[in-house]
Amino acid sequence: MCGRYFLNIALDELENRYGINSIPEELKDHQGEMFPSNKAPVLFKQESNKKMGLMNWGFSASYTNSLVINARGETVHKKNLFKESFHRRRCIIPANGFFEWEDGNGDKIKHFIEINNEDIISLAGIYDQFKIDGEKRLSFCILTKDAPQELKNIHDRIPVIIKREYEDEWLEEKFTPRIFDYLSPKGFDFQKKCK
Repeated sequence: MCGRYFLNIALDELENRYGINSIPEELKDHQGEMFPSNKAPVLFKQESNKKMGLMNWGFSASYTNSLVINARGETVHKKNLFKESFHRRRCIIPANGFFEWEDGNGDKIKHFIEINNEDIISLAGIYDQFKIDGEKRLSFCILTKDAPQELKNIHDRIPVIIKREYEDEWLEEKFTPRIFDYLSPKGFDFQKKCK
């Protein structure tokens, strides 16, 4: 599960990192520790152009009053709530790292997890449009996968991270079977810190 992540990146850094010409100024006000239901900067493609805009974190589903903030990478292509978005509306959520909580003798220990030598990581997401407070808004959901061995003592799931060389294909508005290969990337050097 991914229930929090952290974002503190200047707009010009985001433009350079993702090759975008112009990012709306308002995005600079939506940074820090990101919580479900927050508006957050999201990278997506629209008519073959890369864009970054604000979306709400969490899908609205008829079967629950809570927001659905994560989709399992193993089943995202099968679930009715997610499958169309997975095929046509994939996105990237920029982050510096994410948070997970470890059970420690009845206490929850908060860990910040980042990747060594990577200031910006790309969390894999999907997006759709939902009615929120009476108006239609774009919302995103973060994909998750089994945690690697070095993080299993903290939590058994982590967000899927898209490697830089796969980002453009991940954002395409069409599906190819190769997309499944990006859901379990290997070779990341994770670093964890207690918060």
